[in-house]
Amino acid sequence: MNLKMNQKYSNVLALELAIYQVHDQDYDPTDKIVDFWKKYDIRTIQNTISLLLKKSADRWPNENLIELCQKQVFGFDLLAVLLAYFHVHKDYVDMSKLDFSDAETTGFSLDELEITKRIHEFFGRIID
Repeated sequence: MNLKMNQKYSNVLALELAIYQVHDQDYDPTDKIVDFWKKYDIRTIQNTISLLLKKSADRWPNENLIELCQKQVFGFDLLAVLLAYFHVHKDYVDMSKLDFSDAETTGFSLDELEITKRIHEFFGRIID
């Protein structure tokens, strides 16, 4: 039973760790971008997103069609932004002049980031 519970939450834990790692002292987002593109090619990303969307649709056959469409649109948008980041990285595009301050989720995202920072610091003190 304990093993099943651990498996059940392992994906959630991995996602949470990905979020909290941005607060590590040696965290460098450019390293993450480079590592990602060394690890995955475009075809693998496309196939994985397609598989996730298919599994999502298969898992809940009575799921609302609008929700399924939103997941598909998100999958397409995610692939598009990954490709864009790849080209920014590959072509050494300077993004410093881009302004994201009016993005719809910026305020919420900054609040969420501050919360994850406090949680990261709390657990960091416990471990030390």
